[in-house]
Amino acid sequence: MSKENKDFDEMSKGVSENDITENNIDTDNSASEEAVPENADAQNSTEETAENADAQSSTEEAADEKSKKKKSGRLKALFKSRKMKKGGLSVAFTAIFIVAVVVVNMIVGLVTDKVPALSFDLSAQQTYNLSQDTIDFISALNKDVTITVLASQSSYEGANEYYLMASTLLKQYKNYSDKIKIEYVDLTANPTYINNYPDDTLKQGDYIVKSGDKHRVLSTSDLFEQEMQSDYSYQVKGLKVEPAVTTAILNVTAENQVKVQFIDGFGDYDASAFKNLLEQNNYDVSTVKTMTEDIDKNAEAVILYAPQADLDDTSVKKIKDFLNNNGGYNKDFIYVSGSAKFDSPKLDALLDEWGMKMGDGVVAEMDSSKVYGNSPYISLLDYDNADYTSGLKDSTLNIVGGRIVPVEITNKNTASNLLVTSASAKLIPFDAGDDFNIEKVEAKQYTAAAVGTKSSGDDVESNVIVFGSELVFNENAVKMSTFNNGAYIVNMMNKVTENTDEGITISGKDLTKPNLGITSDQIQAWSIVCMGVFPVIIIIAAIVIYVRRRNR
Repeated sequence: MSKENKDFDEMSKGVSENDITENNIDTDNSASEEAVPENADAQNSTEETAENADAQSSTEEAADEKSKKKKSGRLKALFKSRKMKKGGLSVAFTAIFIVAVVVVNMIVGLVTDKVPALSFDLSAQQTYNLSQDTIDFISALNKDVTITVLASQSSYEGANEYYLMASTLLKQYKNYSDKIKIEYVDLTANPTYINNYPDDTLKQGDYIVKSGDKHRVLSTSDLFEQEMQSDYSYQVKGLKVEPAVTTAILNVTAENQVKVQFIDGFGDYDASAFKNLLEQNNYDVSTVKTMTEDIDKNAEAVILYAPQADLDDTSVKKIKDFLNNNGGYNKDFIYVSGSAKFDSPKLDALLDEWGMKMGDGVVAEMDSSKVYGNSPYISLLDYDNADYTSGLKDSTLNIVGGRIVPVEITNKNTASNLLVTSASAKLIPFDAGDDFNIEKVEAKQYTAAAVGTKSSGDDVESNVIVFGSELVFNENAVKMSTFNNGAYIVNMMNKVTENTDEGITISGKDLTKPNLGITSDQIQAWSIVCMGVFPVIIIIAAIVIYVRRRNR
């Protein structure tokens, strides 16, 4: 017997028992002879009730089955309807599109992390991209380098937008070189880590760049250019992560550093851009007061930058002895002239021994195509010595110089030109008065930089290099990609000091300009895409859809 029938029998049995009880109550008040027929009727009634229940159950089951079939039919009809087909396709395509966008976004994120060339930096200053000089340098690394950030990655990147910029740029290094590893160490969680560097004062947020047993610590001031405000707070003006980190990598991976010294004691000067450029290219830069101190015998070159007073006899002797190097030569002296006139008989005599002297005025460029910023005192200079351009990546770029005091060659057997003006330049004397007429001055080519050379019997040379323009070493001139100043200076120093490292000229990121913008070239490119490519695609798609529907 099935469970349903058994349950039904139990239910019907209960009902019949109740009926029987009621009938028994009634029979107590009836004649006995009627008892038997009434019991028979009760039994018949029970059987009828069971049959009615069976019939009712069958009817309900049939109704349920019919209802289910009706609903199924409605669903099938709904799915087969034209409205459902169109709506279903729309929902399906929408879902597929959303999933595709998410998947593509995930894939692009992973791929661009591994292949940086596929990422696009739309910021105006290319804040998140490394310069080509850095990429070329780190791509050729043959030593392992570890860059340690003294903070947890989450706290460092979450500190503010500037630290996030720094971290984003830092990640680019390992993308271009498998020799570079980046790690994060939280000094709060690992306070004993500083014991590994007992000679350094380490702070949260510093970088440690290490290769082998050499390391360099970069502080916040090395990584960010900051300016104090009126309320004594600091505002970040520039991002110096790339020049700082690249310089540190160069320093810790180079076999030897070239030592150079700047001569102090003859007036105030600002050679910070020149010094920074040298330090970026693995030069050990220091200062020496030649009036009271000796020049480091291990230095390869000494530099006298824009003095405002003449040298003393002691300094002249030390410079001469340095260049002679006990007859071994192989030393260099660089003199950068300021535009101010002062009496300098001792310095003049030193330069004359090397076949050069300074002119008596300032150059004015008369060729409008060879001036910068519409000023005749700022000239675009040409190269005039192939030995000093052979290492340049692009020798088609000019050098920019300003308020040039010309260098005169007094002995062509000893000295030769390095940089020259156009043949249209004219000289304005230092003592020119109000009645000076430049139209009466003869135009000619002037020397803006020259080199004097002496050698030993073994052809080992010492050099004296003279620049007639301090502006050649100006920070903006050194950093501007439209000029070759930075590259030329590094190439020149590498040549005379016999430094075999390839020159690197890297600028920081200026954050004072709008950062989240796009350049004019990018605007033009996106305009073409949005105004030309996208409409064409939409029109073609519309035509295809129209033709397909018409042919149905």
